[in-house]
Amino acid sequence: MNIIFELKDGTKKSVSFEEGETILKVAEKNGIKLNSNCEGFGVCGGCHVKIENLQDKLPEISEEEDDTLDRVSGIDKSSRLACRVVLNSDLNGLIVRLI
Repeated sequence: MNIIFELKDGTKKSVSFEEGETILKVAEKNGIKLNSNCEGFGVCGGCHVKIENLQDKLPEISEEEDDTLDRVSGIDKSSRLACRVVLNSDLNGLIVRLI
């Protein structure tokens, strides 16, 4: 299964993932740099990304993730925390834009 990262310079990088990994973990293991000052605990908001497709297949946003996103600038309906989105087979082909 693959997801596609749209990097800040506009280039795209397709990488494989295992079910149960987070977007943040997949990025880290593939050398894609995300700001995660809290090391994936979902409290800093540094791993804020935009989900470009398959929003209806994403796991529901938790209250904690929503609270953290409320403190991040530039959020919209496509905003998620990469440390909080757990990937599954329904998300094959997901496009994640880095902020």
